[in-house]
Amino acid sequence: MKKISSRELRRMMKRMGIENVEQLDIEYVEFHYRDGRITRIYEPNVSKIVVAGSTTYQIIGEEEEVEEEETKTFPEEDIKIVMEQANVDRDLAIKALELTDGDIAEAIIVLKEGGLSNQ
Repeated sequence: MKKISSRELRRMMKRMGIENVEQLDIEYVEFHYRDGRITRIYEPNVSKIVVAGSTTYQIIGEEEEVEEEETKTFPEEDIKIVMEQANVDRDLAIKALELTDGDIAEAIIVLKEGGLSNQ
């Protein structure tokens, strides 16, 4: 088999319309299925390839089923700030923080605008 130099390889890729091949430093990749299952690939080898303006990701690694969704925890101080500023109980403050991925200001705004109701 004929060896191809890196220069020849770059030329061939350019002729095929491949603009960029990049190795990404990714911790993990998750697939969320419509039926609620989650598959996670830890320490994957991820390549980003741009061909004729379209981006494709190639992911290589060992997959692992995730048993249940991880519960998010928030610092007690964040919960207290949301409770005081939005004048709500602890459970509602936590729900708002979950909804806003821990963004305190956004959680307070959601609660003040009635985005969550005390159930």
